[in-house]
Amino acid sequence: MVPVKILILGSQKTGKTALCVRFMTKRFIGDYDNKKDVTYRCSRMVDQETVEVEILDIPCKENSVSLLESSILWADGFLLLYSITQRLSFLEIPGLKRLIDQTKKSLVVPTVLVGNKADLEIGREVTTEEGQKLAEDLRCSFKELSVAEAVLAVEAAVIQLIRMVLDQQRPLPDRRSYMLTVRHALTRKLTRSKTMQW
Repeated sequence: MVPVKILILGSQKTGKTALCVRFMTKRFIGDYDNKKDVTYRCSRMVDQETVEVEILDIPCKENSVSLLESSILWADGFLLLYSITQRLSFLEIPGLKRLIDQTKKSLVVPTVLVGNKADLEIGREVTTEEGQKLAEDLRCSFKELSVAEAVLAVEAAVIQLIRMVLDQQRPLPDRRSYMLTVRHALTRKLTRSKTMQW
């Protein structure tokens, strides 16, 4: 079983807890009074591999930077959530991504930017194009969805992040041993084809 630790970050009222519960249970519950850190755990099959998923949902109260940094260091991947009906939640995302990059000291951190509440088109304050552009600028993937209406889209966003984390965790093949393997395979193939000549 492979462990994957995910931190979900975003402003208040963006649907962070609802997304976690929707992914874990497939059920949607609209209102939460989340005043403390909650870690959700479940197992999922991803590409024929059992993955032990932990999602840390921290309240959006004024977190001290050191507490936020310790949560960032704990995590393997990140869901950055904003509401398409709250421009301010969208504008806070670049600062969160900058903090993640600085804390992780890496240019490649598995991250999915999620624009939530796509079902509330009338109250839209952030366009899909703005979300896509921000994701491109921040070097992360992008999904726009409705936690309330689209359980499959929620599942797809989290599974995409899990795959990104797994890809990063897999060791790159040792270049020398890889080249030797290729060389032996080619030699066998050439030897076989020479012996089959008439």
